[in-house]
Amino acid sequence: MTYYPDFGFSSCQVAGAVAEAAIHDLRINHFSFPGFPQIEVTGAPDGSFTVVLIWKQTVSAQFKLSQTEVKSAVEKLMAGTGHEPAIFNKVQKALLDLEGKASRYPTVSIGSY
Repeated sequence: MTYYPDFGFSSCQVAGAVAEAAIHDLRINHFSFPGFPQIEVTGAPDGSFTVVLIWKQTVSAQFKLSQTEVKSAVEKLMAGTGHEPAIFNKVQKALLDLEGKASRYPTVSIGSY
């Protein structure tokens, strides 16, 4: 975890805000892969943030968020008021990209339930 004192939030909170948007997308569209992607967040010196969604350590999709987008998304997360619409389209597009890449790596079911 990285804490950004100038902004007043951590990389975990940014990842949580991205997860909130991903969960909203999951409720509407469902994912074609079973599970939830790993979310990595890296801050840049210019105040932007790179978000990488990773599935099974084999495929990834990334996008950038501005400081303003991140601040707003983290505030909504911490207030418990749902996902931030300003980042939703970027998250949804990255999830779609990740699904397309993940479909090339089929999952194997062991046994039946």
